Amino acid sequence: MSHELQPLGPDRLLVWDLLRETDPYYLNHHLFDTDFTAVEADRDRRRAAGRPVPSYVAYALAAYGRTLAAHPRLNGYLRLWPRTRLSVFDGVDIALTIERFHDHQRIVLLALLRNAAHLSLDEIVGFLHSRRDQPLESLEEWKAYQRLQRIPAFCRWHLFQLFVKPFPDLLRRLVGTTAFTSVGKFGTTATTPLSPRSCTLSLGCVEHRPRVVAGIVRPALSSWLTVTYDHRIADGADIARFGTALRSRLETWNGEDGTPS
Repeated sequence: MSHELQPLGPDRLLVWDLLRETDPYYLNHHLFDTDFTAVEADRDRRRAAGRPVPSYVAYALAAYGRTLAAHPRLNGYLRLWPRTRLSVFDGVDIALTIERFHDHQRIVLLALLRNAAHLSLDEIVGFLHSRRDQPLESLEEWKAYQRLQRIPAFCRWHLFQLFVKPFPDLLRRLVGTTAFTSVGKFGTTATTPLSPRSCTLSLGCVEHRPRVVAGIVRPALSSWLTVTYDHRIADGADIARFGTALRSRLETWNGEDGTPS
């Protein structure tokens, strides 16, 4: 026998459901080369003070939530049925994936960082740690994952179309208002994800790269931020302004709230 037929598995079928919601013809991506020197300086200050040191993911989530709140159309949902309308949400709930293991198998849970625009860095750090370290049985995300697995794959997507998508508030409660992914922690420099959201932020690998500062080439800690967006909702100029504001917030991080200086 020259091959082995293997099932996709429940995790991959859930991803398949998600990708059926994605129309790549409407997606566009803007990449922003971002200096993390100010972020690293804040990490050093916290380290010296004996405070918890947030991950780069925590800083990116904090900056994304606060910047997105100032660009509300990107924090929306384009409902196509029964009438095409853009639902603009009044708060930022960021959906992100959390990798865990169950019965020696890798599973991916969808976690929701609610009210992200108003959370402190320490609160975001606490959220990330709880999703990484708490017993699976205590997490609402695990319970939601189990409920989804009990719905037969052949009808799950159709039920979503009929009973979730027409209702923006229900959609928000289940999957948030926007999405974030961080493949950089696995070594990827940058990515352009297929996303069904109006806006998705991807954080690439944060590492030292050569940069020109005041005419001098020197190594600096940096990363590629990718803003993926639905072109039906926004134009390139809108995303350029949004991404520039997001990059500025990270490059001039000046303390607790990361307000650009």
